[in-house]
Amino acid sequence: MSKIIVAGAGHGGLVAAIKLAKAGHEVLVFEKRKKDETGYPQSDTIEKSAFAYADIPIPENCKTVRNTITFIPMEKDVSSFTVPPGEDDSVFIDRKVLINHLINLAAEAGAQIFFETEIVAPIMLGNRVCGVKTAQQAFYADLVIDACGVYSPVRCNLPDYMCVNREIKKYDVLSSYRAYFNRIPNVPLPETTYNVYLRDSGTVGFTWLVTEEDRVDLLVARFRKPENEDILKIMQTMHEENAHMGTELIYGGCHATIPICQPLAVLVADGYAAVGDSAFMTYSIKGSGIAYCLRAGTMLAECVINDTQGFYNAEKLWAYQRRFYKEIGFSACRIAIIKNILPYVSAEQANELIKQNIISTEEISKLMAEKFDAVLNAKGMAALKEKVKLVKDNTLLKGIIANLAVWLGKFAVTETAFPAKYSLQDVRKWSTKYNEFFDSIRAK
Repeated sequence: MSKIIVAGAGHGGLVAAIKLAKAGHEVLVFEKRKKDETGYPQSDTIEKSAFAYADIPIPENCKTVRNTITFIPMEKDVSSFTVPPGEDDSVFIDRKVLINHLINLAAEAGAQIFFETEIVAPIMLGNRVCGVKTAQQAFYADLVIDACGVYSPVRCNLPDYMCVNREIKKYDVLSSYRAYFNRIPNVPLPETTYNVYLRDSGTVGFTWLVTEEDRVDLLVARFRKPENEDILKIMQTMHEENAHMGTELIYGGCHATIPICQPLAVLVADGYAAVGDSAFMTYSIKGSGIAYCLRAGTMLAECVINDTQGFYNAEKLWAYQRRFYKEIGFSACRIAIIKNILPYVSAEQANELIKQNIISTEEISKLMAEKFDAVLNAKGMAALKEKVKLVKDNTLLKGIIANLAVWLGKFAVTETAFPAKYSLQDVRKWSTKYNEFFDSIRAK
């Protein structure tokens, strides 16, 4: 059996740790935070099917929910619209509860978990990753699984020839502030309880207000880190418009960075595999990647277990990347393409798209449910061309929708270049073509 390091206690890395430890491998997990500091102090909905895929038990006492989201346009004469819930039941889970649940499962499976151990760089032996350097010492292993997050010190310090590292650019991440306030009793509730506000002078992010049984959840997400003055102003507006929202901070109140871009072009190298936020495995529309991570951690573990000779080189690990892209990655890319129109569109123009029913509730519902192929199949692409005609009098909107159709067509060509098997030459060509495509559609 092999020695495997999981760098960072991320969701995908912990799922892989659980499965690999159960299979008899020596697994070491290094996490820079204290145990009681792991996980963000916030709650999210996660599809039950993701837990079933990973064969991970759902934590006890989690509620089953189906989110019904309402988008509130900036102009009051434009009606709000509500997106019906998806078909897949979800569970409502506190992230700190979930991450500690996975940590405990990993420890029970036999993984060794080291907290307050910060990784600073990978250890290279020739062309292979053979371990990690921490602030205290060096640790060697047959395979390093990178779950250190968006700014992973492992990925960011890999040599360029591995084709894995990618610079974080503007519009690749959202900076968020999330806080939970007390709910004032005996005050009438709004008609809708999960509201996303589209009210900025430019489409620079979004704000949501979610009313729960005993608290009110406020999220402010922006492409640039929101200043305290911005957050206080939004809080004041939300308090004024929602009488049931109190002013007492009862949970959270912290900033986080959310990757909302396409997955890494290359996830693997000799002795190395990236998973979770380290590989930008988030769903751009929802800004959460936990369901993706549960699945990807499972794929990675099964790929490693299937390598019975313990090579863990790029050729063997490519099966993990190929499976990820086939099941998740290519759809995630198309969602990222749609996300890329946001920097081009002001809030007023987004308002107009809603007003003219160019963006329908049915389409948004399918996107929120991750049923991308149901939106942009042959029928959907034909509908997209019809939408261009609906905005014939608005040159900018017409150009944006036309661009979207062109981008999706170009990406279909890029997708066909994905290598069936690993060779450094083919992977380098794919990586270059993939990254150049997304750079070409980035707002300047």
